[in-house]
Amino acid sequence: PTTPATTSTALQCWNFSTRSNNAPPPEPQGQPASAAPTPRSSDETAQATEYLSAAIRAAGLGVITGGADVRPPLPPEFNALPRVVVRGASTNDPVGIPLVAVVFPDAASASSAAERVAEYLVAPQTLVLVPPDARFTLRRSGSLLILFQRTPSADPDPAAAEALLVVLATLGEEIPLPR
Repeated sequence: PTTPATTSTALQCWNFSTRSNNAPPPEPQGQPASAAPTPRSSDETAQATEYLSAAIRAAGLGVITGGADVRPPLPPEFNALPRVVVRGASTNDPVGIPLVAVVFPDAASASSAAERVAEYLVAPQTLVLVPPDARFTLRRSGSLLILFQRTPSADPDPAAAEALLVVLATLGEEIPLPR
């Protein structure tokens, strides 16, 4: 049965697939959906959102700022920190690859937390929570820790994930993950 909701979804899919650059149109800009605490100010949210959005655009992907929350594996002491989630969508992955910025009060606290987050991402208790081939990228830029989780066996668009990894390598500083 055709309902207004299915007609709207079909039109959105048709519009998405007929765009010349294969990137979806951006969603209306607003507060990113998140169950996490929101950043301390609208300027902080806007800056983090634009920083992640610029990376996604540089990878040739469409920017999506709304949608489901993403909860990356974080040490419990950092779970109350604000997060900003921006997704990079492509024709093969219209839901989008999530980039998550954890917003710290300042660059010094982000820097001091980076090693702890890196250790946690590869800890045995964390690895049981993610697919066996999950790979994390962790970068720091100012007061932001940027997390990207890639799972090659489940990537709807491996080329888009690779393009995003190339762009991420140019942002801020890499936080190496212990092996």
